[in-house]
Parts: sequence; structure tokens; C-alpha cells
Amino acid sequence: MAKALKNFITKMLKSLLTEWLEDFLILIGVVIILYNTYHHFGETIGNYLLGVIFLIFGFAFAKR
Repeated sequence: MAKALKNFITKMLKSLLTEWLEDFLILIGVVIILYNTYHHFGETIGNYLLGVIFLIFGFAFAKR
């Protein structure tokens, strides 16, 4: 029973980190860029950079 539970938790955690993390990072990057484009077009270079970094990490995880 403990071995089956361990296998289930391991599969769930691996699925969460590999399949969902990449989509989440891409979504965060897109949301940050769109929010700053439409609402705050002043000092946004830092936020654009953060959005691009999230996009790069998301695409990097998606390629693995």
C-alpha cells in the first residue's frame, strides 16, 4: 500500500512539474506583457523583461 501511494505521489508530482509548470510560466509571461501593454505604458521595461523571462523559461521547459 505504501509503495503504491509513493508511486502515485511521484507520478503526480512529476506530471505537475513537467506538464503544468511550462504552461503556467508561459501564461504568466503573456499576462504580464498584455497587462502592461494595455494598462501601464509608463515604466514597464522591468515588467516586460520579467514577462520575457517567464516566457523563455516556459518554452524551455516545454521543449524538454
